[in-house]
Amino acid sequence: MYRHLIPPSAKHRTYRGRYRVGDNPKVHEVTLHTTVKEVAEKKLKEIYEDAQRESAGLIPAAFTREAKRRPIAVLFEEYLKDLRKRGRTHDHVRVVKLRFLALAKGCHWSCIGDVTKRSFLEWRDAQTEYEARTLNNYRDAAGAFFNWVDRTYEIPNPLARIGDLPVPVKYPQGPRAFSEEELEKLFAVAKPKRRVLYRLLAFSGLRRKEAQRLCWGDVHLDEAIPGLFLRAEATKARRADWLPILSVLAVELRAARPDNWKPDMLLFPRGVSDVDTLHRDMVKAGIPLKDKLGRPAGIHTFRRTFISHLQKRAVHSRVIMQLARHKSLRMTDWTYTDTTQLPLAEGIETLAVMAAPRSSPRNSGLNGVSLSNVVQVEKTDSGKNESEVVESEDECTALAHVGQSCPNSHLVPGVGLEPTRLTARASKTRMSAIPSPERRDIRFQVPDFGPVGKRYFASIVGKNAGSRRAWVTASKSAARASNFASVHAVP
Repeated sequence: MYRHLIPPSAKHRTYRGRYRVGDNPKVHEVTLHTTVKEVAEKKLKEIYEDAQRESAGLIPAAFTREAKRRPIAVLFEEYLKDLRKRGRTHDHVRVVKLRFLALAKGCHWSCIGDVTKRSFLEWRDAQTEYEARTLNNYRDAAGAFFNWVDRTYEIPNPLARIGDLPVPVKYPQGPRAFSEEELEKLFAVAKPKRRVLYRLLAFSGLRRKEAQRLCWGDVHLDEAIPGLFLRAEATKARRADWLPILSVLAVELRAARPDNWKPDMLLFPRGVSDVDTLHRDMVKAGIPLKDKLGRPAGIHTFRRTFISHLQKRAVHSRVIMQLARHKSLRMTDWTYTDTTQLPLAEGIETLAVMAAPRSSPRNSGLNGVSLSNVVQVEKTDSGKNESEVVESEDECTALAHVGQSCPNSHLVPGVGLEPTRLTARASKTRMSAIPSPERRDIRFQVPDFGPVGKRYFASIVGKNAGSRRAWVTASKSAARASNFASVHAVP
């Protein structure tokens, strides 16, 4: 324990104090701002006791306690200075200031100690003219400030656990985008200079302020691939980028460029048209200000049109994301895509082949054998094999009832098909092994089962003559017993 009071001197007109807390070797020196010894001793004692409590963790640090007593407007001005140092735009700082000061006035906050969760919730519940999205923006502005206070002065954010209000999806189909017909009508009625602006916004996806800050020095029309160089200070993300443009658009920009142009000359010196001018042109062109879903149109609609029509033409999503200069595919696919412009009907039509009704295979009693276009092969009295294509359903059904009277009759697939399961085990010949010129008129047939197979076939079918299932079982058993069935061509 060390505490010492230093009297005034020629250099210091007031009392000073020195103290050391616990085993910490560091000696602290403070100015007590008084010439009265009793007052100086009392102040030094209070400072020393607070330092001991702070060292034990019973109270916050001195700079934290001092920040809680400061006016909240002073702390907020420090926060705004920090925003400007971090490169936030003037508009962003202005909006944050307006929102927070309005919130602090409505909640009666004069210092950090007055900020409570209850006061904010009472103010939010009393608002009737604001939508949920706007109230969430107010909370975000206040939350960002109190997070900065937490990082700087170690004062916990009192609004940290307040969640956002649920924001209903106003337009589930996405924002509005102009159709190709609407763009043609709009270009037709717009004045020449404004037509160049509309076409540039619709075919490059520029934001309104990016087009407003675009200079002729940023437009490279004589390159192999014409494009726009977007300066970091002219973009929303403060990130320099290169954006290629259509060759047709490059020709129009070259024609609109003045003869005495300079690199620092603005592309649109009189500014970019506002939403009222766009609405007048839309009315003149016969385009409704709101579509069938009630979605309005604005200058940003051109950017959504650019992205939606790229999606419509099946451009790769990563390419669209880069052209739109987004950081996430979700922003491109969900926020900026008008699903009414997508070829949804064409997409569903791709399933037409799968959904088309097919002729169901008529089972003949053979596992895996379809009775559409089969070949009946039978050995005649002359010893030659003759085949006949059977296409009638009645004929195919009759072939299933094969008895003991015709043991050499069986079914094989029609021209161009591989052998069925009946002969697939013993088959050694594949279509790929036959030269392509000879494939056209080849019919596969199965020869006689042989002596062993005949006995198996006759013994099984003989017990159940006329049974379709018996015929199938006998054929399989005979094929396995003989272990011989070759496939050859019949000219």
